[in-house]
Amino acid sequence: MERFKNILFASTGGKDDLAALVRANRLAMTNQARITLVRVIEEMPLAAGLFLSKKRLADLQEASLTLAQGELDNLAKKIDPSLKVETKVLVGKPFVELIRAVLAHPYDVIIKPKHPTFKKETLESTDLHLLRKCPCPVWIIKPNQRKPFGKILIAVDPDPSDPERFGLHQDLVKLGTSLAKSENSKVEVVHTWVLDGESMLRSPRFKMTEEEISTLTEEVEKTHQKWLDDMLSPYAESNIKTTMAKGPSGATLVELIEKKKPDIVVMGTVARAGLPGLLIGNTAESVLSQITCSILTLKPRGFKTPVS
Repeated sequence: MERFKNILFASTGGKDDLAALVRANRLAMTNQARITLVRVIEEMPLAAGLFLSKKRLADLQEASLTLAQGELDNLAKKIDPSLKVETKVLVGKPFVELIRAVLAHPYDVIIKPKHPTFKKETLESTDLHLLRKCPCPVWIIKPNQRKPFGKILIAVDPDPSDPERFGLHQDLVKLGTSLAKSENSKVEVVHTWVLDGESMLRSPRFKMTEEEISTLTEEVEKTHQKWLDDMLSPYAESNIKTTMAKGPSGATLVELIEKKKPDIVVMGTVARAGLPGLLIGNTAESVLSQITCSILTLKPRGFKTPVS
């Protein structure tokens, strides 16, 4: 995975850091990359000023910063000594400060542990904000991630009619296969598809027979299969397994992931670069909020974050 030369590791300050740190160290060793360990401390809440003096608030904030720096220094000792390592403690909203760090420096990827939540299958607010708004790839690693990855699943939509989306999914295949090569793991590319307007076509208004709908469905499936084959043609020697599944993209993709149990899912958070209000597709957010494995996400080329 040569594209990742400058890695930002987002520490959460808990024991879940370790599995993600092992992964960041492994990637940095493979690429001889730089790695920066960051911890974001939120400012003391305004309400605390009703009960504590300004000096006491300042002392508490300083103590938090000192503690966080000590924790980062201990993490840095676990990084291979041949690598260049920096540590930074930032103050503010975690997702905002992490994205600002990416904007200020040429970080190629954010790696972080999945933040613990009350429901294991859901993503915490910071993680969702990063998936929606961070311009670089975001890699969220589950705490009990095995090493190395045994199975990588890449979710694609190979429709060539939308160049922006198509470029994103080409990048996903390139990234996922590169990861599989470095991990010596199996890779599977999955694509869900539907017959657009099928329920309407089956209504009395259109008067289509089941045979006609079946024929149309076969034609659509063949078209999607050709799109997928064409997208994967440069990887003919990579022994990639493919799966096509008919059904609504979100629910069908979640079912596939639950059935195939990959170690990591590589997928796009589909958005149009010039529309800050459309930062993550409903399908992507639904899927990412329901799966429990590690995830690696990309934005479309030219994506612009609303964070400044």
